[in-house]
Amino acid sequence: MTSAAPSREIVCSFQPSKTFRNHKEGTRITSFDFDDAGALLLTCGEDESLQLYDVKSGKHSKTLYSKKYGAHLARFTHNSTDCVYASTKDNDTIRYLSLHDNHYIRYFKGHKKKVVGLEMSPTDDQFISSSVDNSVRLWDLRSANAHGLLTVPAPAFAAFDPAGVVFAVGCEQTAEILLYDLRNYDSEPFAVFKIDALRGSNQPVPWTKIEFSNDGKNMLVGTRGPAHYLLDAFSGDVLMRFTGHTYQAMTGERQHMSSGDVCFSPDGRFVLSGSDDKKIYIWDIQSPVRDGAQRPVIALESKTLATNLAFNPRSLMLATADKELTFWLPEEGAIERSKK
Repeated sequence: MTSAAPSREIVCSFQPSKTFRNHKEGTRITSFDFDDAGALLLTCGEDESLQLYDVKSGKHSKTLYSKKYGAHLARFTHNSTDCVYASTKDNDTIRYLSLHDNHYIRYFKGHKKKVVGLEMSPTDDQFISSSVDNSVRLWDLRSANAHGLLTVPAPAFAAFDPAGVVFAVGCEQTAEILLYDLRNYDSEPFAVFKIDALRGSNQPVPWTKIEFSNDGKNMLVGTRGPAHYLLDAFSGDVLMRFTGHTYQAMTGERQHMSSGDVCFSPDGRFVLSGSDDKKIYIWDIQSPVRDGAQRPVIALESKTLATNLAFNPRSLMLATADKELTFWLPEEGAIERSKK
């Protein structure tokens, strides 16, 4: 179960609690992930290391290196002592690693260019990867061979619905989201959402991620443009645009070296985003919408950029990262005040 739904007062009271600088000075953290229990967090960085943190104690636990292959997009499996991660050099193999003894369990070969998306199924040992080789592949931890292959113009973004029955593939070039039944992934998508707002006048708006809300009703499309977008997960209709933050358009590999700077809160009510002005913007989906745009209810002050941002799936905690990792907690007393 996820944590209780936070009130607006609690979410708006978040403040930095602890900062870690375990990656090499001057290098960026390119991705991070919480385990299912929200007890551990795993980061990858440009210094070709993986750093493991104990969230409950607020301490750094372990450093593992991947100097030969690099490391990006590390994702916990449903066993918190194991992860899968993408290579950044030498080859484009996905590696299945035991964090306990730093031993490779299996290699997943098939992609011919850099992997830019990697997500575990929320319910079983399947996972999905996307690459700049114009392919999206479905895998199972128990087999080294992909059991599904889709040809999609790169860059593509993938996400599972919370029930693990449907997966979505977002195509930046065509500004479309394709929905597939996981049981019939080799068939045509059962729905295709064309998002005109993301087509752009001269070139597509760069995407950063797609994500389902935990109730499966909505989808979030993060971009490196002036707005993020909330979609109805059943119809594909754009429900609202989240605006007010600042951004800088990125090109080349750098735009894909992040696990995403925007996310839902666990209850799906709030959307949080990093911004190039070093603030964390928060939007309340329940607030009134003006001309289809949702303005932020608050912008939290941060000392550093948040090129990676995620809400802990089990507790009232936020994590952000760029050149350092920061844990955020509600202001002392905010939870008690919200109960009155």
